[in-house]
Parts: sequence; structure tokens; C-alpha cells
Amino acid sequence: MQLNSSIVVPQDIRQVWRFLGDPLTAPRWDRSIAEVVPLSTAPVGVGYEAMTIAPSGKRQRFRITQYDAERELVFVLLESRLFRRAELSFRLDRVPDGTRILHRIDLDLRSPLLAPVLRLTTRKALGADMEYLRGALAGDAHC
Repeated sequence: MQLNSSIVVPQDIRQVWRFLGDPLTAPRWDRSIAEVVPLSTAPVGVGYEAMTIAPSGKRQRFRITQYDAERELVFVLLESRLFRRAELSFRLDRVPDGTRILHRIDLDLRSPLLAPVLRLTTRKALGADMEYLRGALAGDAHC
């Protein structure tokens, strides 16, 4: 199952990368994340691991698998009851009006019965999160 969402923001690609390439900014725009706890001592890049804590207290561990500055960030969920595999990515492209951010989620579900429900709920939430990302970028003093 694959979900895609994209937005164009007026910020330069370098500014967007500084914000989006830092996992600690996720709680500022992803409503499913209340806190990010770094698990790696190394700088953010391929192999970097972090744990996210949802407002409900649910915890998930992620590992960055691709980190191409100003281009693409890919990370995988390390363990899940719902997914055999979950990969999330952000791709940045320069466009005349600023930067296009493409967010893709690839899910391999443990039960195919979950697909219709996840498509309905996740697609709407993904679009809302992208709008929150636009707002966070607009309000970020470093952008």
C-alpha cells in the first residue's frame, strides 16, 4: 500500500532541508508525534535511530536509511504490530515558487483487511500533516 502527498512551500530548498532533515522538528508539524528521543549518538544521517512518542504514549523506533542533503530523507519503522514493513520518505525538489515536498509512505500490512480503513484515515491525516508542515516552515525563525 502506498500513500503520497505533496505541497509547495515558498522557502528555499536549503531552508526546508535544515528543518525537515532534523528529526527533532517532527513534533512541530506531525500531530502523531509529541516527542522525539534520539537513540543514536552519531550525527543525523544514514543509520541514525530515534524513538517517537505519540500524544497517547505509544512509542515507535525509526532508522534513517537514506539521507541525501537537500534531496531526500527515507526512514523505516523498526517494529510494528500492524506493518511487516513501513517506509516513509520526503523528497525535495526546487520549483519556481520555492520547494516541492513529496511525502510518500509505503506500507506492507500484516493484514490486508486493514487497507481500506488505513487508506481513508491516513490519506486525510497525511494531507493535514503536510499543511501543518507548511505552517511550521512559515513560522520557523531559521527559514
